[in-house]
Amino acid sequence: MLDGFERIFFLGIKGVAMANLAVFLKQMGKAVCGVDYSEEFITDKLLIENNISWQNDFSILPRGVDLFVFSAAHGGINSLLAKLAKGRNIRIISQAELIGELMKGFQTKIAVAGCHGKTTTSSLLAFSLNCLGKKPSYLVGVPYFMEYPGAFYQGNDYFVVEADEYGINPPLDKTPKFFKLNPDWIIGLNIDHDHPDVYRDISDTKKAFLKFFEKRKLILNLDDENTFDVLDKINSKKIVTYGFSGNANYRIVDFGVVDNKTFFELDGIGVFKISLFGKHNVLNATSVVVMLIELGFEVEDIIKAIINFKGAKRRLELLYKKNGNYIFDDYAHHPKEIESTIRAVLSRFPNKKIVVVFQPHTFSRTFYLKKDFVESLSLSDFSFVLPIFGSAREKEDKYQISHKDIADGKKIFSVDSNDELLVFLKRVLNRNFVLLIMGAGDVYKLKDSIIGIID
Repeated sequence: MLDGFERIFFLGIKGVAMANLAVFLKQMGKAVCGVDYSEEFITDKLLIENNISWQNDFSILPRGVDLFVFSAAHGGINSLLAKLAKGRNIRIISQAELIGELMKGFQTKIAVAGCHGKTTTSSLLAFSLNCLGKKPSYLVGVPYFMEYPGAFYQGNDYFVVEADEYGINPPLDKTPKFFKLNPDWIIGLNIDHDHPDVYRDISDTKKAFLKFFEKRKLILNLDDENTFDVLDKINSKKIVTYGFSGNANYRIVDFGVVDNKTFFELDGIGVFKISLFGKHNVLNATSVVVMLIELGFEVEDIIKAIINFKGAKRRLELLYKKNGNYIFDDYAHHPKEIESTIRAVLSRFPNKKIVVVFQPHTFSRTFYLKKDFVESLSLSDFSFVLPIFGSAREKEDKYQISHKDIADGKKIFSVDSNDELLVFLKRVLNRNFVLLIMGAGDVYKLKDSIIGIID
């Protein structure tokens, strides 16, 4: 599909998925450029290191562009730039459709699906295949994981990609992005009600995943209630299950923490170790082990391949460690992700004070999942909730919700500004604490300010 296109333009090139796709195409020999806001993004370093330029003017389409790529950001297909591209008869394609076209050129295509854990799992799978000497190509949901970039074209044998359940261009086009993919294998981590601007309810979400699973080879988490509920409805080529369940094809019989590593045992197969923590990461890692076994790799080699994976950026990423105090940064923005992260920290640091700084992401998610947010944040000793980081795709006044509605005045407190947050943190961060910075917005930028009041 790309043979006739040489200069590719990205609308919203600083978005993680778009930036990684731009880097991937640059590595394939294409000329790429794009447009986005001037403010600092988490992907700026990635784009600069790959000599990819961007403009801040959303009214000018450069000369020579022959392919225009859009997502749901900045107006998508309805943007002024998309209209300019159409007026010049430039081919216009969605990010999801382009990835689907790219996938056709690879021998073994693996998509990692689920509402939680996609980035950690796909990064671990790509890392493991690298350690096994297979040089996979991949697109994952972070600019970097460890020393690896989030996008890497290394040949056409293996391709690993996150399968995004979000819509192509809501509200105009709510078609799930993963419908455009054509994997040989799908790792199904979980099914949950996220993205209420795309899915009406959990039933609607299940239907989308069922359609994506159809006629594929599947590796599914049998412990996930919603996945289990649809299991007998799946029409697939092959289903392999994993989990703690006694009915799983690959059954986890034990796990724990020893010498700063998490070990887990698969019944009749062996004991594995990872440098990640929490039951959810044991399940994520197990899905990768199962995938590698199904691909024909030896268990002894897999054990060596997965042990040194340290995690992806903003996935329980260690930012600070001093005098027994820790600061981690995490992308968690759904109540179940918050719960899993806090429980993982509690299992690793059972005697420390757990403090959370949380920035809700999107008004729609905060409105529909308010009660669940309160329950998950209550697992900490203190949680401070910042104003909601909204999306340009939604109208704030449609949802009667604010960050104050999550606060309970007992363990969860709302703060109206970064300065107010720092005042509160000075009071509670004295000794023997773990601070978690959480959210999918720009809350990660507070790292230096928070460290500054501790040191």
